[in-house]
Amino acid sequence: MESLRIALFTYSTKPRGGVVHTLSLADELARLGHKVHIFSLNPGNGFYRKVEVPHTLIPCPVVDYKNIDEKIADYIRIYYEFLSSIEETCDIYHAEDCISANALFELRNKGFIKFFVRTVHHLDDFTSKALIDCQLNSILEPNYVMVVSKYWERELASKYSLNPILTSNGVDVERFSKLKSAGFSKQSAKKKFSVDDCKVILSIGGIEPRKNTLTTLRAFDLVNSYFREKRERAVWLIGGGETLFDYRDYRDDFFSELKKLGLKIGKDVIMLGNIPEDSMADLFGAADVFVFPSIKEGWGLVVLEALASGLPVIASNIEPMTEYLRNGENSILIAPMDYRALAHEIIRLLEENELRQKLIVNGVETAKKYSWRNTALRHIEIYEGILEKM
Repeated sequence: MESLRIALFTYSTKPRGGVVHTLSLADELARLGHKVHIFSLNPGNGFYRKVEVPHTLIPCPVVDYKNIDEKIADYIRIYYEFLSSIEETCDIYHAEDCISANALFELRNKGFIKFFVRTVHHLDDFTSKALIDCQLNSILEPNYVMVVSKYWERELASKYSLNPILTSNGVDVERFSKLKSAGFSKQSAKKKFSVDDCKVILSIGGIEPRKNTLTTLRAFDLVNSYFREKRERAVWLIGGGETLFDYRDYRDDFFSELKKLGLKIGKDVIMLGNIPEDSMADLFGAADVFVFPSIKEGWGLVVLEALASGLPVIASNIEPMTEYLRNGENSILIAPMDYRALAHEIIRLLEENELRQKLIVNGVETAKKYSWRNTALRHIEIYEGILEKM
């Protein structure tokens, strides 16, 4: 297999799903002998984890933008201007988000590159014109579009008459399976997050509409009351920080409702922000239940990580997660907006050990079916097929 020169593009350095996908894919492509270079906007302090693959971080000035439209337009401009100033040439230019895809669109239009590829992880219901246009261009303008699930393959075909290429996702099972080693102690993991002797519910993804954080809040309030009556303590850990996009109103609603419910930040609900990569395994190890009632997902990479960690999962009964999750077998699936059902299932998993163990065993086996090596091999197959047509 001839070595390819592959440029991968992402919009963020934070541990969002698309960024995790970019870095993990890059690692495996490099291990297979290909020359990979990652490009990313860098509004912060660099990638959330150590990156061995050659990479370029494009500086973003700290600006108090008037609105999200101005911010998105400026980010696309910064990305494009930087890329148009470098002379490095690659065989494959592959965007993992709408911002970098729009920058590559401009590069192609100006003759800097001949074609580009874009992975569409999911579609968002944006209200800002800049984001709507950014997303639409990133779907319709790439020469080749990939998707990571059968659900989004069908959606792009039906809504945009596209014929996207199906790839897969992966998880580092070996890394997360260390939680089942002889030296692991759940109580020690809980101490690291100051949740000793607590029933620990974990969510990852920050506070935003797509992650359905308000529904989890309402469910947790019921769970908290239930265990308080039993003189036991439940806590909810929320990992993940703010995104590039503006969910200020939703966050305001969340904190307003949290206050009305009488829940305390730092005591009942603990906001962890972005978690260092070397702490993720301990975070999964500290939890008793992983809760993920998203209303829309590209795949749910963090769910695979939770399964690989031996953590029982409660998730939404929506596609594409039903492509790998089975209710009552490797997870519990609920209607995403039904907070009472979510609360009921959280309590059930915390109290019914037989069901809990069944989900853990089957969840680990599910995670083993997905690997970043297979994902990378599938991408190479796609890349080579594209280059044969050039």
